Amino acid sequence: MVPDPRRPGRPRDDTIDEGIVAALFELVEDVGLDGVTIDAIAERAGVGKATIYRRWASKEELLVDAVAGLVGGLEFQEGDDIQEVLLHAFGRIRSYMSKTTAGVILPWMIGEVARGSDIGRRYAEAVIIPGRQALANHIANAIETGELRKDLDVDLAVDMLLGPLIVTKLLNQYRTPREGWADEFIDALLEGWRA
Repeated sequence: MVPDPRRPGRPRDDTIDEGIVAALFELVEDVGLDGVTIDAIAERAGVGKATIYRRWASKEELLVDAVAGLVGGLEFQEGDDIQEVLLHAFGRIRSYMSKTTAGVILPWMIGEVARGSDIGRRYAEAVIIPGRQALANHIANAIETGELRKDLDVDLAVDMLLGPLIVTKLLNQYRTPREGWADEFIDALLEGWRA
């Protein structure tokens, strides 16, 4: 006899999860990351703390899952022209970093990744590594089709693409990139990458 895989009790209500994540992001926008607590999230979401703790062990774990959920929807366009693909990806990542609450959290998360903390490792596994892999796949495909040099190091190319985005995000309070810099940047990269 095969055991029933269902757990006892009521099935999990996804609308509660969505409400908790929405409350988290609202609070980050309203009071900043340091001001967010499980108590405040529970109050804003209209649930008990136990409801949150049944789903996530900590505020940090909730943050990682919430941000990973946003990145899951960050898809890059397919295409035959690597310049269009990279411009689209660059624009999507830049928009994600500058126009979402996940972008507000990003500098703190980068610090956690750099420290090698458990939450930083989880963030890297859930957000950074899948995003890097998606970009690496596009670049590798362009190498295979002959659009990019055969000797191009894919990992280095991804680093070159993402580095300026991260630096710009970390320094955005000091300077705003001028109009058209993304096009110029991608053109400069591709000048060295093309076959």
